[in-house]
Amino acid sequence: MSYRYMQGNMGLQNFEYFEKYLLEELSTEEVADFERKLREDAQFSQDYRDFLGQLGNTVESTGFDSADKNSAWKKVTTGIYIPSTGVKPITQKNWSWGRAASVTVIMCLGLLAFWLYKSDPEKSVEMLTKSTVEGQKATITLADGTTVRLNSSSSVSYPVEFSDSTRRIILTGEAFFEVTPDKARPFIISSGKLETVVLGTSFNIRSFPDENRQFVAVKSGTVQVTFPVQALDPVKLQVGDVVMYDNATSAMELEKVDPESIALWAQGYLYFENETLGYVLKSLSRWYGVGFSVEDPKLLNCRVTLKQRDETLKNILEILKYASYVDYEFTENHMIIIKGKPC
Repeated sequence: MSYRYMQGNMGLQNFEYFEKYLLEELSTEEVADFERKLREDAQFSQDYRDFLGQLGNTVESTGFDSADKNSAWKKVTTGIYIPSTGVKPITQKNWSWGRAASVTVIMCLGLLAFWLYKSDPEKSVEMLTKSTVEGQKATITLADGTTVRLNSSSSVSYPVEFSDSTRRIILTGEAFFEVTPDKARPFIISSGKLETVVLGTSFNIRSFPDENRQFVAVKSGTVQVTFPVQALDPVKLQVGDVVMYDNATSAMELEKVDPESIALWAQGYLYFENETLGYVLKSLSRWYGVGFSVEDPKLLNCRVTLKQRDETLKNILEILKYASYVDYEFTENHMIIIKGKPC
């Protein structure tokens, strides 16, 4: 289904207007005018809801079951819908982090609004999406007082006001949450293939589209994590518990860590405990907004332990050079070449 065929009677002008709004391509004045129209123009508001619904229908046309959110997210993570080009799988050749962030934002927002609108068609749900690029972080306070600390290259979609029964949001990337307690309204986060349910606690979720593994780590309180495969029962995590889910193998692992080591990135620390160099380079790429090229792929398996705060990239590379016996070289196109002998 071509993205342009979704227009129907909506009109090309409004269609592109909605697209630019979701991708945050409008100026401050244009955003204010857009939101005024949503409040005052009934037909414009209806067209916008139809647009969000059609985003959901696009996924549904590929097999989306509105009763099975995990199944929907499996389709999103294996074949993200790209504007103007239809369904297209993610590959190293046709994908970039900037494009991924934009497309994921529009898909997350469309799907979440579609679920909420479909469950209560009489209620207009106003949605917000906040996202960060490489080298950027953000702190967001939700309507219930919950604080979300968003890491680089990440996005979160949420309603302006939560419903009377649940507080549901969608995360792509990594974030640290401090959830306001509310026993009557569980807080539910959809992240990749996982769903995390909490009442009031602090925890970290890491779920990047270009990484096979997803993590949920609890710093205080208790959370429940649900998996997309029936063979795995939901698990309850307490302070210091970390669950890892492998998207490729559908395997789950549990481990215990020092809760003080959880989400140190939110305090400005780069922290790695016996992680592979490949994992470290991905994190550094997002943190500093740079690219890496590795001469020998075997280097990616080297193990790194590091804890530094507010360091320059050059100093971090010098530490890696000393600790893991790799060398580096800056190129004119802002790419960093990693070289050396495998560990």
